[in-house]
Amino acid sequence: MKKLFLFALPLMLLVACKGVEQYRAGIEELSGSWDTTTKAITDFSNMVSADMSNYTQAAASMPMMDEAAMKKMKPEQVAAMDAAKKGVTDALGAYAPLQQTINDFVKTWSEKSADVTMLKDGLAAGKIEGDVTAKLTELNALVATGNENLKAWEASYATVKAGVEAALNNLKQVMSAPAAK
Repeated sequence: MKKLFLFALPLMLLVACKGVEQYRAGIEELSGSWDTTTKAITDFSNMVSADMSNYTQAAASMPMMDEAAMKKMKPEQVAAMDAAKKGVTDALGAYAPLQQTINDFVKTWSEKSADVTMLKDGLAAGKIEGDVTAKLTELNALVATGNENLKAWEASYATVKAGVEAALNNLKQVMSAPAAK
């Protein structure tokens, strides 16, 4: 009996490990793409946040005309100044929905990171609980969604950034026009 047990033990371990090994390539591929996408999304999110902060600071630090200079301006100049200020505010406001969309996705992404870690740890330990195939499918779909979202966010970001730059340039032009006259 003891010999049978000693013979069966390595066989059982081999069968148990083979069950996990069938998922090795999928888990390793997921892990690599997850890490790459995580870095891309994190870097992009940080860039958007930094730009929003920098543009907000740039708008706040622009010299504004004093009250005496404003009184000397024609009504259409005052209206143009007010419109330019509102344009900057509105353009900066366009960052908020983009940032919120990114933050919402990052929250979901962070929650699912635990599942990726569980798969990697299970692979290393030789035992994975649950439906591994379904989890791999779900997480790979999330990676694809993350990459698609990133492309869409980059396009939105380019539009928002161009709008802010145009609004700030317009404000500078409007502010310099009365001073030149």
